[in-house]
Amino acid sequence: MNQSLFALAAGVAPALAFSTTAPAQTGCTPVAGVVHDATSAIIPGASVRLDSNDAVLGDAYGRFRIACVPAGRHMLHITFDGFSSVDLPVSVPRAADLAVRMVPAVVTTSVDVSDNDDDPAAENSPVSTGPTQTIKGQQLQSLADDPDDLLRELQQMAAAGGGSPSSATVSVDGFQGGDNHVTLPPKSSIAYIKVNPDLFSSEYRNPPFGGGQIEVYTKPGQSAYHGAVFTTNSSAWMNARDPFSVTRAAIGKQRYGFELTGPIRSKGSDFILNLEHRSIDNFATVNAVGVNAAGVQTAILQNVPAPQRLWVGMAKVDWQLGSKNTLIASFDAWHNHRENVGAGGSTLAEGAYDGELYDHNVHLTDVTTLSAKAMHEARLGIEIDGRDQVPNSFKPQLQVAGAFTSGGNSDGALRDHEVDAEFDDDVIFNFSKHLLKVGFQSEFLRERFRYTNKFNGSWIFGGGTAPVLDANHNATAGSETITGVEQYVRALNGWAGGAPTQYSNVSGTPTLNMTQYRFAFFVQDDWKVLPRLHVALGLRYYTQNKPMVHNNINPRLGISWAPDKKSTWTLHAHAGLFSGRFTAHSFAQLLGMDGTDRVTSLIYSPMCPGSFDPDTCNAFLGATPLQSIRTIQPHLPNLFYGIENIGFSHTIGKGWTISADYHLAQFWHYTRTENINAPTNGDPLGPRPLQPNVNILQWQPTARGYGNVVFMGLSNQSLKRVQLTIGSTRQAIIDENNDDPFTAPQTTGSNAGEFARRAGNALWNVFGNATAKLPWALQLSGNLNAQGDRLFNITTGFDNNGDGNFNDRPRLAATGTPICSASVTSNCGYRTPYGFLATAGAGPTLGRNAGHMPWTFNLDTNLQRTFKLRHDAKAEHPQSLTANVRSSNVLNHRNVSSVGSVVGSPLFNQPYQADNGRRVEGGLRYSF
Repeated sequence: MNQSLFALAAGVAPALAFSTTAPAQTGCTPVAGVVHDATSAIIPGASVRLDSNDAVLGDAYGRFRIACVPAGRHMLHITFDGFSSVDLPVSVPRAADLAVRMVPAVVTTSVDVSDNDDDPAAENSPVSTGPTQTIKGQQLQSLADDPDDLLRELQQMAAAGGGSPSSATVSVDGFQGGDNHVTLPPKSSIAYIKVNPDLFSSEYRNPPFGGGQIEVYTKPGQSAYHGAVFTTNSSAWMNARDPFSVTRAAIGKQRYGFELTGPIRSKGSDFILNLEHRSIDNFATVNAVGVNAAGVQTAILQNVPAPQRLWVGMAKVDWQLGSKNTLIASFDAWHNHRENVGAGGSTLAEGAYDGELYDHNVHLTDVTTLSAKAMHEARLGIEIDGRDQVPNSFKPQLQVAGAFTSGGNSDGALRDHEVDAEFDDDVIFNFSKHLLKVGFQSEFLRERFRYTNKFNGSWIFGGGTAPVLDANHNATAGSETITGVEQYVRALNGWAGGAPTQYSNVSGTPTLNMTQYRFAFFVQDDWKVLPRLHVALGLRYYTQNKPMVHNNINPRLGISWAPDKKSTWTLHAHAGLFSGRFTAHSFAQLLGMDGTDRVTSLIYSPMCPGSFDPDTCNAFLGATPLQSIRTIQPHLPNLFYGIENIGFSHTIGKGWTISADYHLAQFWHYTRTENINAPTNGDPLGPRPLQPNVNILQWQPTARGYGNVVFMGLSNQSLKRVQLTIGSTRQAIIDENNDDPFTAPQTTGSNAGEFARRAGNALWNVFGNATAKLPWALQLSGNLNAQGDRLFNITTGFDNNGDGNFNDRPRLAATGTPICSASVTSNCGYRTPYGFLATAGAGPTLGRNAGHMPWTFNLDTNLQRTFKLRHDAKAEHPQSLTANVRSSNVLNHRNVSSVGSVVGSPLFNQPYQADNGRRVEGGLRYSF
């Protein structure tokens, strides 16, 4: 039985109704709950049927109550016009009210509702691709409690769609927020998470190869007061020494907080309040090579304290304004103080900085049920975020290629503050066979920067050509190629050939303000052609300023077909056009080198009389500075992706489902940077085509790309003792700019060796999530992510062609070339796993991103048990205590993050930095 809102408006507003089960019957308990949609807007007048009894109707506030239900297992069937019916198996007696979520009618959903509040609205689109996951209930509980660790796990899952994990788009309750950084709400406030929903929907900008999509939806408030207090602790004795650390550091974490939810008034409004604090005592591991004037190389191994102090809070109110309208208001705040950021690897502690990061959000959502077939949603979000950095040292930065980086941090005293206003509006129309969604998404960003990048100056010892020295260290007529380390030794002693490769600095005003607008309009139609045939049609348009791009019309198409009557097979195919986006921070970097308000100067081989001292040497004395400016090619077009997909899923019995997908893509108008005024003879001070002594680094749409992704997965969420999802992807994304507009080709006007897989992107991605119910009411869960065949770029360490970019790659040495050694330093080569390489001379160069990094394995586990403190199932406030032990990287695998990339340097092809070792924490949570 379905009741439309038209009937409610006509005065047929049902009060609390009762089933035909007699109230006088003994041995029975009531079952009550509330029905709402995925946005938490109530659905008044829904029909609720218990087993085969007569249906009851919800009231004007979406609540229903069945007075007397016998103990045992029952089935609730909930229907309402315009929404998919929901079948809920329910065990009686139960301690808490039901929270039933319905979705607009596309497919009928059947789930099991337990105290974990598995969400029937959190199902996938019928035209979703294989890597799609909806995380809720026990699977959600198995993920990390720490928001930073939770974000890492979600980003790794999203990478199954292709692209870098850090590039995933994250939204919370429909709000995407600005570009500064990503923050998640406390996990206890999350109802469910969608990872890579139908990425071909016109509602989404990010393509499947853009890093993936993560949608987080928070819980609605409860009709009765409930809450929890919690704490976790991780002490030094519980944690493993980090991979490159020589001593065990005092690593630890303490986390504590509370949450509270309940009604504000008796009907129609409720709230959620969360607050937590984290004290994280971490350490950065320095693994560098120091060099003295005698040329003696000494390993520099240090543990640098890198503590964090973090506050996270959220307050949310759901307010029923009437039978058809709900207002959802929330405020969340995130504040993080960090010390010694940037230290580690080859960067010494003095090159780090202390940072303050904050993110404050006000979100307002208004949901109006216009009719039984139309729903309107408007969202307004105001985000105020930023970061402030104070360097440990204001001295000039000193880089010796492949050995160490010392001196002050090149960012200097940075300030980056952002105000982001986001307004989204959409309407959902539900017809007999069409679910139509029409809307727009708009953003206004006001950026206020204080960019002091390289205001302190930067010295680079990259090596290069130098005179041969005799026994007394005097220059001879011959020449040789030396490394950055040898060049630095000569500089410390004042010998010939010891001039730094380059000195650079920026002068002028560091203040930079800008405003950026973004606007997108979309139409998405999910058409149920036949009961087992769905077609998704979409169209999206996008425009922005700074830079201005407006020719962005993106059609999308998806088809899903179940060939058998039981729908054990589902076949799907997609095709779509996607547009890129220029972020405000990228455009601000470009403005930071405008050549007027901020002048970037480069000096090659600056003369420093006597022994080199980076703090006192005046690089400008007697030198001819070069200037570097950034510009944009006129009428710059936006990046476009053309992507196709085919795939299937098949249920093979007992809840097991296998799936596979294949994506194919082409990219064009990829933005990259080219020096359109590079010297024509390789000499930085040589002739140039436009004007002398100026590098003009221009954004140009000259890069191309292509790629393919193969996905295979296996899942089962219906087994009694174990629920699991496992999968693997092979993603070969090849382009000419590493998905970065500031990437420049090795040589202006030449694409030789530039087509390559992206640095940092893994060719193989293996992931899995499993939860097992053990004896004694224990629950064990694990989350696995493994990545293999990530690439890194191999360089010479110096600017071979004088174009201002230190991205020159070594050459393939000719047969017969001598091997470089202490006695052979000229016209020689290095034996490497990537070939016989020379840092100078003639011949073909090595391709971009030719280096291969080791596999990474991250296995996070959690073991927990919940103790019921009140055993009365009828109690309105059941109490429980949950104890858990959680570990990240439980295998303590050395997950390498950096490998030496400069040929001939002490660290070449040697791992020198890695992610954290094993971390263990124990926690307690009291719920009432």
